Amino acid sequence: MKRNTTAFLLTPLALLAASATFAQDVERPNYNFVELDYIYSTIDAKSSSLSDNANSSSWYQPDGLALKGSFVLFDELLLRASYAYSEGTFKSTTDTENTTGTVSVGWLAPTTDATGIDISLEYRSDELKFKNSNEPDGEIAGPGIVFGVRAAPWKSVELGLRAGWYEGDYNGAIGFGVSGAWNIGDRWGVNVFWDRIDADPDASDYSSYENNQYGIGGRFYF
Repeated sequence: MKRNTTAFLLTPLALLAASATFAQDVERPNYNFVELDYIYSTIDAKSSSLSDNANSSSWYQPDGLALKGSFVLFDELLLRASYAYSEGTFKSTTDTENTTGTVSVGWLAPTTDATGIDISLEYRSDELKFKNSNEPDGEIAGPGIVFGVRAAPWKSVELGLRAGWYEGDYNGAIGFGVSGAWNIGDRWGVNVFWDRIDADPDASDYSSYENNQYGIGGRFYF
């Protein structure tokens, strides 16, 4: 199943890179930026420590923010980091909150067309907390390898795909993200995205963990 999912993710990555190669009058997307997003999250987590009611339900967290940053050193060294926080109310009685953090370092392949390609080593952590309940908090974390493509098939328009494989508590989880951005001049951009990770943790707080984040926000390029 994971092999089929990986092929499903890598195929559109390759197609996006190939299509952008033929784009006219566009340059590789700018990897130096900070980004602030509003996010809506849905989380499904299972654990032997949670009650039957909690194990059979999803947590919807409509209030959240994400801060992301990307920076290039020496033309090919890509540094990335992100922190996301969201919260909501479960069954109208339990307040929940989720934090997701990533930090990565990778190689940004030199390109001469409208495509940016990177391969990065990333460390990720996810934590789910119950603020006014007897349900126990849980956290998973671990390293991963991520492959990303950003392409500009049209001027001022950017499309992106990322796919990652995570170990540690994630136990071979696959994460992916799709994004789009409309750049207003050289400094500002408006972006939308969907990020997802689906894990079957091993020897951690959860026996399964799925997190979907949907977001819209703005970028400042430097």
